[in-house]
Amino acid sequence: GWALDASGVSAQAAAAAASALGVTGEPRLEWGSWVVGSNDGTGPSLTLSADGQGALSYADPRNDVWYCDPSVREEATSSDGAVEGGATEGAGAAPSVVEPCGERDLGPAPSEDEAARQLRDLMSRLGVDPAGYEVVVEDYGDPYVFATAYHVVDGQRTGLTWSASFSGAGVTWLSGFTASLVDLGEYDVVSPAEAVERVNDPRFGAGWSGPIALARDASAAAETGVVDEPDGTPPAPAAPGSAFAWPVTDVTIVEARLGVAVTSTRDGAAVLAPTYELTADDGSVWSVIAVAERHLDFAR
Repeated sequence: GWALDASGVSAQAAAAAASALGVTGEPRLEWGSWVVGSNDGTGPSLTLSADGQGALSYADPRNDVWYCDPSVREEATSSDGAVEGGATEGAGAAPSVVEPCGERDLGPAPSEDEAARQLRDLMSRLGVDPAGYEVVVEDYGDPYVFATAYHVVDGQRTGLTWSASFSGAGVTWLSGFTASLVDLGEYDVVSPAEAVERVNDPRFGAGWSGPIALARDASAAAETGVVDEPDGTPPAPAAPGSAFAWPVTDVTIVEARLGVAVTSTRDGAAVLAPTYELTADDGSVWSVIAVAERHLDFAR
């Protein structure tokens, strides 16, 4: 297991990160996070959160194809003769809506290789070694390309990431974690069969079963070729004495993979704990902590 040490989050750390990314201004504390730069969407800004992961986010709206410079809007409004409320001057004048901005041509988004290189460069500038990450780029065509660096430990992704979006003008946003990893040593883990039993144990919740509903819906859509659109008719009310529906999912686990996943302690700290990823016969995935009970604190 590993602890995530976010104790380095401070005004000084926020200032250093802002300087590395070219954000000007002094750090200010807003709702528990250190913020540097513009807060009106007119320029780059950076936020460093005092949470268990030391989450960092950066955005530069000027590199967004939909960015509208306030001065452009004001100039267009003035030249059009519009007044507050969108109406032009003069008695009986029809309302006029000024639309001075639209999608801008910032040139082609960077190639997948270039986006990966730029993400690694941004991480390095922030003191994050990209060597411990697997970078994947998703290019949906202009005007943006998205790159994600997946944190890897012992050859497996941990769920921690750095992500960025790029336009032809440069990076539009960047997010990731700044906490360092501290080795907590080795933990005894339960067997895959015991992990399956834990999914049914209320002490461990019900596991993570979100994909099951999605898998079921996808299967139904595949069979019929179309998903029925609601017709606006409300369901019939339950009849007196009728049983209450209590859905139970019945699946067969066919694969168990032991890895690590982010979990939080009661005080908000974050750790990477040994965790099983259980795959069912319908393709749904369940997750349950793998460490033996002697390493768990059930105290309330």
